[in-house]
Amino acid sequence: MDKLGRILVKMGAVTEEQVNTAMLRSRKTGNILGKVLIELGYITEEQLLMALSEQLDIPYFPTLKDMEIPESVIKAVPVKIVWHYKFMPLSIENDVLKLAISDPHEIWSAGDVKLLLGYSTDVVLAPSGEILKAIREYYGVGAETVQKILEGKKTTTEKKQEVSSEAKVKDIGKLAGEASVIKLVDQILMSAIKTQATDIHLESYRDRVKIRCRVDGILYDLALPQDIKLLYSAIASRIKIIAGLDVVEKRLPQDGRVKIKFHGSEIDLRVSVIPVMHGENIVIRILPTEMIYKLADLGFFEDDLKTLEKVIHLPIGIIFLAGPTGSGKTTTLYGCLQETKSSDTKIITIEDPVEYEMDDIMQIQVAPKIGLTFADCLRSILRHDPDVIMVGEVRDMETAELAIRSALTGHLIFSTIHTNDATSGVARLIDMGVEPFLLVSAVKAFIAQRLVRVICDKCKAEFSAGKLFAEQKIPIKKHYRGKGCEACRFTGYSGRTAIYEIFLMDKDIQEMVLNRASSQEIRAQATKMGMKTLRNIGWEKVKRGITTVEEVLRVTEMEGE
Repeated sequence: MDKLGRILVKMGAVTEEQVNTAMLRSRKTGNILGKVLIELGYITEEQLLMALSEQLDIPYFPTLKDMEIPESVIKAVPVKIVWHYKFMPLSIENDVLKLAISDPHEIWSAGDVKLLLGYSTDVVLAPSGEILKAIREYYGVGAETVQKILEGKKTTTEKKQEVSSEAKVKDIGKLAGEASVIKLVDQILMSAIKTQATDIHLESYRDRVKIRCRVDGILYDLALPQDIKLLYSAIASRIKIIAGLDVVEKRLPQDGRVKIKFHGSEIDLRVSVIPVMHGENIVIRILPTEMIYKLADLGFFEDDLKTLEKVIHLPIGIIFLAGPTGSGKTTTLYGCLQETKSSDTKIITIEDPVEYEMDDIMQIQVAPKIGLTFADCLRSILRHDPDVIMVGEVRDMETAELAIRSALTGHLIFSTIHTNDATSGVARLIDMGVEPFLLVSAVKAFIAQRLVRVICDKCKAEFSAGKLFAEQKIPIKKHYRGKGCEACRFTGYSGRTAIYEIFLMDKDIQEMVLNRASSQEIRAQATKMGMKTLRNIGWEKVKRGITTVEEVLRVTEMEGE
């Protein structure tokens, strides 16, 4: 048994019998013992590296995430060398370049590095996954691809030529169709999807390009190679091509969509392009095509869920979802439709855009450019004898009045309205021109909603409330936070949940609306009668260890509660 085998047996990673089996295979195949042990499933890469560290007297780093690598080191070692040899440069001191490698048997590459860069090398061991993660973090997503594209664009002679605008357009279109640019765009999309981002923002500035991903409602910068700004036009053109947009048009906003496959699942990408001062700004919305909508999974407490289910199963009336963009209104609406859907019920929706396709539901996409508005659709679908109608948004008097009259003629209507809280929905409709007597006759409830991030289960820890909470009169003595780990990308949060308030239009409230009471008076009466506000629900979720005080304050601070 060789030294590596004895070390692994001493560590308790393998048995002598397993080592002997691996050695026999190693002799037959010519592969080294460590790799054979991994292939047979006897040990992990980490166990092998720990043993090699002891055998070869080379330091072992199980993770590189806590290391701060100077920018000067990244600039000194080209990305093409890093990707070719699969190492991560860590530091440069006295002309010695410290490298993290995952396979010490390829230590011969140190001679190549000396020849190419002029540095002597000092190596440490680290898992291959950690090295790849560090390369992506410090060199950026698609750094190797960017390097290859730019090298391909270089010519042996530097000639200045007069090129027509038509030729330039053709050149950009050709570049956008090259395999390397296609690969680069795919890498950007895959990186965002892997982090469970809901949006990708590609932003062009005078001297730089920024790509950001929205994860759990918060925007995070995507690490990028510096030279990517030279390829932004090609990237934008490639995205336009796959979304079916006009590559030549750069003066007007454009919208498109495309379906892609990721790990066997279909992903729907909604692409929006707008012209800005220094190029084009692109936002890609990432939507899974298959989703199951259950109100119970959206964050409603059991007693509130019973109240909501009772309201959405009324035979007639309007239920409004209130809140700003990105507060989860549409998802809750889909959950309501899922609850009301049955074989004896016809459901028609009017949306802008249709975000998710649902079985057994007729969905209409509005098109204002050709005159197909919410109001026009609503007039027409009443002739199709629906039982339940979803109107994506009530934004004007005509749509509001038609929706109310539809409810009064025997339909159940779901819709959204942009207000800060549930009780402000009354004032908003009256401000649109809806008569109070129509409003109290048709509207059954307003449900306001926000989304807060959920504490990561992997790194959740209990904290005592500080003096600040006592000063702000926050009714919580102890709470939880996420310390930050790889599972949550060191944010302390993973996923989102809803906080909400359900405002029912009972007889007392209806009387106040008919008497044109102010929003403040209506809200005071609603809370007196037991309505739980957004912050009430938020504090309850903090007490139960679901979210944090900071999150509740972040999404409700403008309420003035």
